[in-house]
Amino acid sequence: MTLEESGPIALQFQLLFNGTAESNSGDVLYKQKSRMYPTFKVELNGTAIYRLVHHEFERHFVTAGQLFKACGLTLTEGFFLFELKLTEFEVDFLISQFPYCDIWVSVEQARVMALGLGVETPLELLLSESLDDCYSSDNISRNEIMHNWIVPSIPNLQYSTRALLETSFETVELLEPPNRKIRTQISRSNKQVGMVMKDRAESGLVRWQVWAYEQFLQQQQQQQNHSSIEDTPPILDRSGAIWDTLQGLLSDLQTLGRKGQVMSGRVLSDNMMVGNMPLKKEYLGHSLLLQQLYIAVMVEKVVNELNRVSSTFNSINATATTTAAGGGGAVEEGGLVVDSSEQAVIINKGNTSNRSSSFVEDEGIGATTSTSTTTPNHLTENMLFHDRMDLLEQELYRVKRRTKKKLDEYQFYQDDLTQQINELNSWKSQSDRVRKSERVWMLMLMVCVIFGVSSLRTFYFK
Repeated sequence: MTLEESGPIALQFQLLFNGTAESNSGDVLYKQKSRMYPTFKVELNGTAIYRLVHHEFERHFVTAGQLFKACGLTLTEGFFLFELKLTEFEVDFLISQFPYCDIWVSVEQARVMALGLGVETPLELLLSESLDDCYSSDNISRNEIMHNWIVPSIPNLQYSTRALLETSFETVELLEPPNRKIRTQISRSNKQVGMVMKDRAESGLVRWQVWAYEQFLQQQQQQQNHSSIEDTPPILDRSGAIWDTLQGLLSDLQTLGRKGQVMSGRVLSDNMMVGNMPLKKEYLGHSLLLQQLYIAVMVEKVVNELNRVSSTFNSINATATTTAAGGGGAVEEGGLVVDSSEQAVIINKGNTSNRSSSFVEDEGIGATTSTSTTTPNHLTENMLFHDRMDLLEQELYRVKRRTKKKLDEYQFYQDDLTQQINELNSWKSQSDRVRKSERVWMLMLMVCVIFGVSSLRTFYFK
């Protein structure tokens, strides 16, 4: 499902389960601590987004980190973009061996994020208010899950945990009366479809970025509370090496992903956008915590590029193997020759100019683990997030110039209109004065006429 597709994405039922903790533990009693956490899931741009509906949490939570990833953002970029406070999200709910460490936010906060990222329509079902009263919980002693809701599209005779895990649905119904529950059996096998978790590397990446963001906020708070703080000398050389190394590594991976060759002389940018916060190379020399923040962002970008490059090469090998197997050795079709012994793909030189150089289309980022945490494939090649931010800033600048020009024109019209109004008021006041003087003269004339008539009448009638 991509952002271009219209309509809400259908829901799926998934279980978050840390089966590795049980398999690595020799204590039988430890199995009582590994719980299954029921969730609703949608897949946006190849990335799974979960809504936790376990009864013990008393309210639902949504994986904001996966939402950021589906929209091409890192966790740290999402933190700064939405200015999240430390009290507004959870990572592992303070649960040991929690199977899915992420940025868990409330459903209300997730709706705000989806609206800000422009994905409220695809996530309409996942963030629907009709699911607010749906809860599920696992009963470890009886190996079952209890639900207060049901999927009406699944027949009663086929209703089971397996059917829930394998079925996509758009509506759920709450059971009546409210205290009624339905039970489905579960298997504690980690290989079962629909059971997901994050491995140690993915969980560590989340915790690293959360820690860096937390330390950065704490340092800002300390600077606001104390007017004078001892300045630490900037580590300019170290910061420059970190910036150049990570930027160069990311550039090489992106070049490989575009099927290009790694260049010895790389052109690296000295600034980038982390969410809505501008970050420059020289800034890293003033704060060690800012270095940690930058490293966390770049590591996730590198991991995403590695997954994308790995997926591309895997698709090339799979296509070559499939073509060779279908032809039984060497297959020639329209100038394309595949040698199954060496798994080589050769394009005929005569048709090179007419054929597209992209023999295998980029199918997005494939998952390297069983966690369904994949990198989004809706991003345009040669376009990074900070590039899009630069384009957005340029467009905003052009809009600002056009707006300023319009405002200047409106100001000119307003001044002209004000001048005309002032002239009209001046003419009106002058006209009033003229009329007043005319009335005075007319009154004087009338008085004179009356006086003259009275005088003549008195003179003649004596």
